Amino acid sequence: MTFSDSNIYKYLNQLVSFDTQNPPRRIDQNSDIFKYLSENLTEFEITFIDAGDGCLSMLAVRGEPGLLFNFHIDTVPIAEGWNTNPHELVQQEDKVVGLGACDIKGASACMLSAVNQTSGDVALLFSSDEEYGTSQAIKKFLTTDHGYQQVVVAEPTLAKAVVAHRGIQTATALFDGIPGHASEARAFNDNAIHKAGKWISHALNWVSEQTQQVENLSGLPFNVGTINGGVKANMIASSCELEFGFRTLPGQDSQTVISSLKKLNDGQNDIEIKTGFFGSCLPAANQEFKTSISKAYELAENLGIEKGDAVSFWTEASLFSQAGLTAIVFGPGDIAQAHTANEWVETEQLNKIEKTYIEYLSR
Repeated sequence: MTFSDSNIYKYLNQLVSFDTQNPPRRIDQNSDIFKYLSENLTEFEITFIDAGDGCLSMLAVRGEPGLLFNFHIDTVPIAEGWNTNPHELVQQEDKVVGLGACDIKGASACMLSAVNQTSGDVALLFSSDEEYGTSQAIKKFLTTDHGYQQVVVAEPTLAKAVVAHRGIQTATALFDGIPGHASEARAFNDNAIHKAGKWISHALNWVSEQTQQVENLSGLPFNVGTINGGVKANMIASSCELEFGFRTLPGQDSQTVISSLKKLNDGQNDIEIKTGFFGSCLPAANQEFKTSISKAYELAENLGIEKGDAVSFWTEASLFSQAGLTAIVFGPGDIAQAHTANEWVETEQLNKIEKTYIEYLSR
């Protein structure tokens, strides 16, 4: 039997055909993808948890499971450069191409195939807003009396169990200047954009000196994404703001990093930094690190999943960890293929994930 004849291909072909690009958040309880999931989970009790504004999740439960599996069903917007229809699954030798095939509809297809070949107890949580970046669906779910103590979060991990990853913090730095004519010598020090430039230089130097290491991860990834200020070339800029972000190591406190960055201002007063989106590392900073890692290793071993390295990308597993659940990240595909044109996942990876699900559900 070729892969195109498999149940995984059948389910993934349908899941990819649904346009769940996010943004825009045009997904609700009556969306075709939720209807399709419900139709293929006929033995399950289904509940919707709506956080509003297109952020919701569907909980499907069969029996009385103690372990939760989480999948996000939204995708990023279509990137430029696709050679095929992004919403049509195409097999190319040992891989399949389609929007979301890797991140992370492939895992959902594997689970649909597995649950329809078995009868074991299982809980599935499908969320709609992971790619939007606010994670309101998961946050809302975690306020409910759900009762779960363990979770497997589907993201591309090369079919290995990831038990640790970086956190994410975004922020905006604000700089004030003294306006005036650009011919004045004081423009050198009074220009808000100049102040921002000096701070960037100091920040990059400071970041380069951060050599802490956790497992295979080291240092502090840092990025200035935007810079805005000033009016025109012959006016001293009175204000400037820049947006930046960094990725903390597991166990590293983002507020400590912010405090250090505030002081990098040429001996002047601390600059104003307003924090934006925050996602904790995995395990979450409010959990005891060694204990959480040990429990995650145990869960991976019980599921028969090979352990993978810690990763730099952030996942919603940290939200579950922050709420006290033991969380691992596990799914088909390579993160390098996520969010790209001609997104693909190896069929071998999909088969491996399906096998893991089936073995768990057959116990």
